[in-house]
Amino acid sequence: MKTLLLISKYLPVVMGTVAAVEQTVHAPGSTKAQVALNTIQTVSAIAGETIPEPHVQLISGLINGVVDTFNKTRVFTKGAPAAAGTGNA
Repeated sequence: MKTLLLISKYLPVVMGTVAAVEQTVHAPGSTKAQVALNTIQTVSAIAGETIPEPHVQLISGLINGVVDTFNKTRVFTKGAPAAAGTGNA
């Protein structure tokens, strides 16, 4: 149950961050995933919150899952950045 609560807490942030990174970072997928994770950690630090290491691992898995889902549902297409303003965040 605790994991489900953490997923519900972080999933909206991860989805938004992944979409933003996809639109702005033109690099290999692994680099974009790291940028997304670093962005979430940095914003949390600026807000005065440190993300515990187990949560970092969960967020990393969520990032991979969101990217896989967006790829499979064609929200993201290989070789082309996601279109801005499509409402698919």
